[in-house]
Order: sequence, then structure tokens, then C-alpha cells
Amino acid sequence: MKKSVKILLFVLCAVFAGVFLFSGYKLFTIIHGYKSSERQYNSLSNRYVAAAPSASPEAAEQPEETRQEVSPIYVDFGELKNECPDIVGWIYSEGTPINYPIVKGGDNDYYLYRDIYGNYSGNGTPFMDMNCRGDFRDYNSVVYGHHMQDGSMFASISNYRQEGYYEQHPVMYLNTPTMDYRVELFAGYVTDADSNTYTLMFPDSASFLLYCREMQAQSNFATNVEIQPGDTIITLSTCSYEYYDARYVVQGRLVPLGNKAAA
Repeated sequence: MKKSVKILLFVLCAVFAGVFLFSGYKLFTIIHGYKSSERQYNSLSNRYVAAAPSASPEAAEQPEETRQEVSPIYVDFGELKNECPDIVGWIYSEGTPINYPIVKGGDNDYYLYRDIYGNYSGNGTPFMDMNCRGDFRDYNSVVYGHHMQDGSMFASISNYRQEGYYEQHPVMYLNTPTMDYRVELFAGYVTDADSNTYTLMFPDSASFLLYCREMQAQSNFATNVEIQPGDTIITLSTCSYEYYDARYVVQGRLVPLGNKAAA
């Protein structure tokens, strides 16, 4: 009987040790993945993204109300696209972790767990819905990004549940190879993965404006941003955990700025 107890204790110790080692290995790989992804994006940003050039002396002398707003960052898309031809834009939100390239693949799976070079990455890469045209001129351009536990990728957009966070970060900026935009956020909310939030095309401007009003009505924050005929929007989407297949999205009106990004 004593021998049986000793064997049982030995087996249990072995099992617990195995679980501990496996858990430690998984934790190591997760943290290593976070760090590797962070290094990669920092490298891209350091090489291809810079503060926007200062306005010319002539522009600085103009009255403030007549000056053209520019994106706070400049992106060298000519060189960046040499490394990854699938890149279609760069999304930036000052004072938040949002500072990433946006890619567009041939489907909505490829970049879920791949970096911009096509290598495996648990963080994936923010990517545009495959059914969008890629130039952000659709009525609604949808971009997906993971909700990482270290707060990276699109995890921080869930902070828009709080009105105060919106007040601190009411705009983002989107740079593309042909145009830069101010992203005026007008809605943030939890939704289903298959909800009409992800509608990309609309038969006419009236139906699109109705859609935008419906999205704004469920927003966690209040805003006076009004979508006008001829406007286009961007939808940033990430996982949320209120229920199975929940998503948190923020949506913003794309306002073209005076400067063009490098082609």
C-alpha cells in the first residue's frame, strides 16, 4: 500500500512538474513573441516613419485659421513598400500604442498570424478586409487587428468604452501612399463579428448616412462629428470578451489633409 502511494505521489509530482514546465514554456514564447513584434515595428517606424516636416516660413506666417493641417507623421511608402508590397497605409494615434502599418492580403486569414514579411507571428499585422479596394476610398474601409494582452496592436481601442479616453484621443491619423487623413472618431461600441457594422458597400449616399447614424447611436462616447454626403469612413475592429465572437470597433470619418504621402 505504501509502495502504491509512493508511486502515485511520484506520478503526481511528474505531472505537476510537466504542467509547470509547459506553462513556463508557453509564457516564455508569448512574451518572446510580444518582444519580437515590438522590435520589428519599432525598426520599421525608425526607418520609414518620421515627424512631419515643419511648415515653410511662408506657411507659418499665415493666420492659424487658414493654415492647412498636416499629418503629424511622414511615412516613406516608396521604401516601405519595397519591404512589403502589401502595405496600404499607416495608422497613428498620438499618445497611444496605435502606430502600425496596415496591409491587405488576398484573404482575411493570411495576416492573422503573420508579420509583414510573411513569417509566423502571434501578433499578426493589422490588415484591411479583402473585399475593400485598398485605397481607403470605399464608403467603409474595415481594418482588423488583434487584442494583445500586453496592450499592443488594437487592444487599446477598447479604452474608448470610457468617455474620458475619447476626450483625450478624439482623432487618429491615417497615411497612405496617395493621401493623408485625419480620422475624426464618431463611434465606438461592442458588436457581433457578423453584424452590419462590417458592411462595406452601400447602394447610395443616403443609405450610407443612415448606417452611420445607426452606428453613432450605439456609441460609448458622445461626439459632434457629423458624416456628410461624399464622406468615407474607417472601421478599426478587434476582439472583445463580453460574449462569444464579440468585437469592439471604433469608427472615424476620413478627412483629407493638405499634404500628400510619398508615392
